Amino acid sequence: MISVLFFATFYFLNVTGILAQNMGHTSEPLIDMEEFKKRRMALLDSMGDGTAVLYSRGYEGDAGYRSDGNFWYLTGLNEPEAVLVLSPGTVDREVLLLPPRDIEAERWTGTRPALTESLKVAWGFDRIYRTRSLDGLVVSRMKQDSTLHLISAIVKPSTDIPPDLEYYNKVKARIPGVTTENSSRFLESMRMIKTRMEITAIETAIQVTYEGLTELLASIKPGVKEFQLDGILEESFKKRGAQYMAFSPIVGAGEETTILHYEKRNQTLTAGQLLLLDVGAEWDHYASDITRTLPIDGKFSAKQARIYDIVLKAQNAAIDAIKPGITLREIDEIARGIIRQAGYADDFIHSTSHHLGLAVHDLSDAWMPLAPGMVITVEPGIYLRDLEIGVRIEDDVLVTEKGHKILSAQIPRERTAVEEWLAGERK
Repeated sequence: MISVLFFATFYFLNVTGILAQNMGHTSEPLIDMEEFKKRRMALLDSMGDGTAVLYSRGYEGDAGYRSDGNFWYLTGLNEPEAVLVLSPGTVDREVLLLPPRDIEAERWTGTRPALTESLKVAWGFDRIYRTRSLDGLVVSRMKQDSTLHLISAIVKPSTDIPPDLEYYNKVKARIPGVTTENSSRFLESMRMIKTRMEITAIETAIQVTYEGLTELLASIKPGVKEFQLDGILEESFKKRGAQYMAFSPIVGAGEETTILHYEKRNQTLTAGQLLLLDVGAEWDHYASDITRTLPIDGKFSAKQARIYDIVLKAQNAAIDAIKPGITLREIDEIARGIIRQAGYADDFIHSTSHHLGLAVHDLSDAWMPLAPGMVITVEPGIYLRDLEIGVRIEDDVLVTEKGHKILSAQIPRERTAVEEWLAGERK
């Protein structure tokens, strides 16, 4: 098994230099094709032999097709029905397969790429074929080495069989001696350790989120609808160059602050309530994930302040403990211990942390000790429905060689700082 420390060494280069740089919101992609090729080369080296087939498993959104995280991580391409074939023991080690063109359909949906030498060079593959070549390609590979690597994430037994595993089963039913090896840990380990460019993308997403939240503050007042705040926030992200939100935002006031995945956003803000904002911009496919709990009146009441300070104390203790070698479970227990000691153990009903990257809950092994280059969230909370008090504070934290760095440190979270932040934007 390739250890996560190998990938930490391979990817985590000169992070401190990137962290010190000023970030402008350029619309140019931060991850270039050279980086995607390096990722494929690292994966090929980890495989050692055999063949892996990976399908693009994305979705059609308002702005067109978007590939799933694994396919985009290895190719940088948003190409529907595309297939990637990796075979370390052959001359053509990385082959991309694209579906046949439909000229009539392209008049409605946009031009698809032609298979040219310049395309192969620009995208960095050994060969580019049409998807009808997949069977012949795999059969020829099986004649040389009959191992098929499953590099996509393992799924639960109750879910649909993923297309790569389904295809492998068809190959094994027709070619004796073919075996499937679970190699999902390779991509998982790679994606858990962020490169310099990935960290920059996450930082940019966080900065856009901060600026969007700051712009939103002036509109937080009694009589405003939750969905209106949602609309203002989305528009503010787009103005700053972030085309997508990283996830469907949670914008809840009053009792709705106590509902973890509240999505209706149809309530009216009322004086004296809290407003919980769990939001994040996406930048170049990388997510941010920030939660702030704000007093609609501009000042926390005594009860609200007491709960807020307990949650903040739990978050600070958990963040202070972050360093290489600690686990998410240990971080969770630190935060949970403080909330338990305050008498609210039953009112903290979710885990404290998750990995962050191409997905807001990124591909990861939650039991693996943290290593430099990993980015996690820290988000304890207390939810008291009878009092209409729900408080969650969430920040994004990078694990460094000697400890950690709060990537979202510019966003106020101390109680008095939050009140001053609100007051300053309402002038």
